[in-house]
Amino acid sequence: MQSPVPAVSVVIPNWNGAHHLPECLESLARQRFRDFVTVLVDNGSSDDSLTLLARDYPWVQVIARGDNGGFSAAVNEGIRATESPYVVLLNNDTRADPGWLEALVAGMQSQPEASMGASRMLLYDPPHAVDSAGDGFSLRAGAGYNLSAGEDADSVTDDAWVFGACAGAAIYRRSLFEDIGLFDEDFFLVFEDVDLDLRAQVAGHRCLYIADAIIYHKRGASTDNASLEVITRSWRNTLWVAGKNLPFGLFLVWSLFFGLRLLRHFGWAIFFRLWRWISPNSAPSKRSDEASSGNASASAPAPTWRQGVIARWYWPALRAGLRALPAKRRQTRRLRRLGSLRLLPILLRPHRPIDRERSPST
Repeated sequence: MQSPVPAVSVVIPNWNGAHHLPECLESLARQRFRDFVTVLVDNGSSDDSLTLLARDYPWVQVIARGDNGGFSAAVNEGIRATESPYVVLLNNDTRADPGWLEALVAGMQSQPEASMGASRMLLYDPPHAVDSAGDGFSLRAGAGYNLSAGEDADSVTDDAWVFGACAGAAIYRRSLFEDIGLFDEDFFLVFEDVDLDLRAQVAGHRCLYIADAIIYHKRGASTDNASLEVITRSWRNTLWVAGKNLPFGLFLVWSLFFGLRLLRHFGWAIFFRLWRWISPNSAPSKRSDEASSGNASASAPAPTWRQGVIARWYWPALRAGLRALPAKRRQTRRLRRLGSLRLLPILLRPHRPIDRERSPST
């Protein structure tokens, strides 16, 4: 007899994360909520991840991709391989509280209008300050951000409506993906969850912050956020998040702020180049010389853009983003059900207490 479909599918993307996996998986094994299956999608790891899983965690269903397609491709494969009504995404560099899954499911059941749910993500190291209590999206800054980041863990103990969820520890109804699609695999990594959050909000879906769903996260352990490769992808993906999803009026506002940011960065780049040219005492460092000559590596720290890496890293990423943007915006046209006036209050007030919430547009 065929076994029933579990209520929850936990999907974990993994790339060379063998040193993180034992703590993450053992915390899942201790969950009070038991009606779930764990699917780990491996992005072509070259470490001992697959050996470790086969030897110590036979209860984990493993999908070995053989190549690194990035976060989006991995989680999409896991979502497509499962049938549970709820999908939970989990980073491998986390430790889940024993009541985490139980709280996520209870929260979604208590608010049927919620299409996705955000965990109370705390930093792994004591005193466990808030890493994310849901996500917001700033038109002025041009990107997503973690709500309540850095605050005391006890400052976010009430459930609330929020703009979106960090995909490092979030729950989604499968019906959400059936409506708006999966994660955009062109993003590879960085802001793919913000893209899904904004796509969902514009389509009229809602996100619930579930305070009792506690997870501990080793921020930055799985992604080098200071590398040129990550930073330049961030610029390109920022353009896609807004350009794909924002209604026309808000996209114009966002474009103004984004243009000012570009002018500021290019202005600094020109200033530093001129300063090096006119100042005889400003001998460049070896790292600066490498950056200016175009030899900076993808793992070089991002601040070296000031010494000349814009031409090699930033501009190609932005140009590729601009070329692909018209087609991406056409693909999401049918999903833009909220106009600028209805979406703006959600962006301006990304955290809204449940007891005072009256409608999605307030």
